[in-house]
Parts: sequence; structure tokens; C-alpha cells
Amino acid sequence: MLTAILKNIGLSEKDAEVYLACLELGTQPASIIAKKAGLKRPTTYLILEGLAKKGLVSEFSGSNVKYFTAVSPDYLLHFIEKQKRELTHHQHELEAYLPELNSLTNPYSLNPKVRFYDGFDGVERVMNDTLTSSEPLCAYVNMESWFSRPETREYILWYGIQRVQKKRLAERCVAIDNDISRKYLEDEYPEVRTSKLSHFRWMPKDIAGVTNEINIYEDKVAIVSISPNELMGVLIESQSIAQTQKALFELAWRGALPAAWELAAAANPKKKTS
Repeated sequence: MLTAILKNIGLSEKDAEVYLACLELGTQPASIIAKKAGLKRPTTYLILEGLAKKGLVSEFSGSNVKYFTAVSPDYLLHFIEKQKRELTHHQHELEAYLPELNSLTNPYSLNPKVRFYDGFDGVERVMNDTLTSSEPLCAYVNMESWFSRPETREYILWYGIQRVQKKRLAERCVAIDNDISRKYLEDEYPEVRTSKLSHFRWMPKDIAGVTNEINIYEDKVAIVSISPNELMGVLIESQSIAQTQKALFELAWRGALPAAWELAAAANPKKKTS
């Protein structure tokens, strides 16, 4: 169990075994730690050097022997925070160089135009791609589907904050009218009345059967399916398909029912709604 926890924060299985051996033994040379971890001494020594670079093991020399000591487990929280900071830095670097990387793509290569991703990771991957859009999203959404599973509920709450507060990405959304959607989108959605980035309309209740989330943006159509028997994402890259879906979305948007606050804003254009 402890090994699995350490692996979850970024250590390899052997890293975790050596760190735990150090904790149990206290200050010891690599040979003693290797026996405890069940590894060869040269392998253990290399692992200890790596853990030292990560700040998880300290070392000192005495009588021509190098000794190693595991740092306090409390430091592991600082280790995670350091990883977060480094990932954020690398993310910003990648975002800065994305145009240059995209410019290397061969426009004549036969890249896949339809990608399927299974499971919750697939749902995340497809939805995260929508956050890269350079234009407002057109979306169909059923919050009841998102809230049907703990992991998808947690993700869509995070996604709303990312889109509105971090990415400042606008969206028009036709939502399936049910109690969960009403409560979340009308009462709890991040800055929905003040950001001017989120606009929702309701699909008439007599239209049933829409359980997928569909996002249309740039030359892409992103679809995620969330149901008791299916969890998957599909990303379609096609200019013609995206253009057609945008036209169909306009028809749906014009026929959908405005949200309550948008009706109030239309009736009192000079009065700021809250």
C-alpha cells in the first residue's frame, strides 16, 4: 500500500522500495539498504543518488563510506508541491512553443482525422482539447450525465472553472432541461452572470434522448459519452463536418429557450443582473 502511494506521487516502484527501506533502517550505507530493499547494491546506489537529487534522501561520508538517510515523510508534501510548480512552468513553456511545434506538422501527411479514447482518461483528453480553442465553443450538454459518476462530476466542476476563470474561453451552450442542469447552470456555474463568457439556452423538454456532450470549435467536433455502460471520447477533425455542425447548432440555438437571467437582461438592458 505504501509503495503504491509513493508511486502515485511520481516515484518508480524501486524508488519507493529504497525510500521505505531507508525510513525503516535509519542512516545506513547502500549495501545494508540494498539487502533490505531486495536489490543489488549497484542498482540501489544509483537509486539513492536519484532520490538525493529529488531531495528525498540525504547523504554524508564517514570513514570512506557514504551513508544515506531518508528525509521525513512530511517532506513528501513539499515534493508534490515542487512537482506542481515545475509542471506549471513546463506547461507555460509548451504553450509558448505550440505554434512552432504545429508549424512542423506536414500538411500532406495522412494524420488520423477521427480519434477514439476509452474510459475516463478519454473523456478528460477530449474535453481538455476544447480548452485549446481559439474561438468560442458551441456546445450541447446534459449535466445529469456528468453528475451521474463521481469522477466525471468532479472533472466538469474543474472544467467550468478552467474555461471561465483561467482560459477566459467563451461558450454558447444548449443544455438539456432537467433539475440538475437547472441548479448547476443557473445557480452554481462560475461567474455565469458576470463573465459574459457563458451563454446557456434550454432544449425543450419534449426533446429527449440527448445524453452526450458535444463541443464544436475551429475545425473540430468533440464528443464524450457518459452512461452506466459507456465512458469514451471522440475527437473529429474536419473542416466540412465542423462547419455543418456549427450550422446545425445555430438552428438549435435559435429554437432553444433563453436562460432566466438572459431574459431578465434582455428586458432590462441597462440594469446589471447578478
